[in-house]
Amino acid sequence: RNRRKIRRYNFAFIGLMKCGECGASITADQHIKKYKNGNSQTFVYYRCTKKLKPCNQRYIPEQEMERQFRNAISEVSLPQKWAEDWYKWLERDEILERSNAERNLSRLNLDLSELDRKLNILLDSYLDQVIDTEIYRNKKNEIFEKKLQLKEEIAKMESGVSSRLEPMKEFMDRALQCGKIARAKKTNEELASFVKTVGSDFFLSHRQLGVSFGQGFFAISLARQAHALFLDSALDS
Repeated sequence: RNRRKIRRYNFAFIGLMKCGECGASITADQHIKKYKNGNSQTFVYYRCTKKLKPCNQRYIPEQEMERQFRNAISEVSLPQKWAEDWYKWLERDEILERSNAERNLSRLNLDLSELDRKLNILLDSYLDQVIDTEIYRNKKNEIFEKKLQLKEEIAKMESGVSSRLEPMKEFMDRALQCGKIARAKKTNEELASFVKTVGSDFFLSHRQLGVSFGQGFFAISLARQAHALFLDSALDS
């Protein structure tokens, strides 16, 4: 027997939020309104599951939910002018760190060459029977151990500059992207995927979205608020 396939709606924001009142998960419902002319319209609402305990929270339409998520990431977006300055500072720090690293690498390579020189002298002394086998073996192992440590330091330093600054650059790229994502006509699925990189916890209370931002994004949010207050006070004076 043929069964009519039921098209399931993709609720983009499910799994992101908890209820701010009772802590239960936020779920979604789909309602289809049919009109006399034969047309229909789909409405999606998000609400608390109320599975943990009685809860007074009401539903919120998906369009409003989307608007609040866009506002949330817009609040932690890195303004273009700030980004230009930050990238300049990052480039300056990278140049400075690379300069320091080059000096340290030069010193370490000189130390490595000195160990090779000592190793050759040690071998010559052993071949000339100036030192016995046990002394030669002990000194050789000691020098090899120092060489290994130096090589590890050199390898770490050669990759250290980029690896230390890369997380900061990635954060700045994402913070700059926040403003673009907030304005772009992305799907709700793409929006939901992106907000996970900005905040760690999301709560819904009295139809208002609350976000616990990651440390760096929270700092941008505070900086934007302080900047807005400064501009307001400047206009009033």
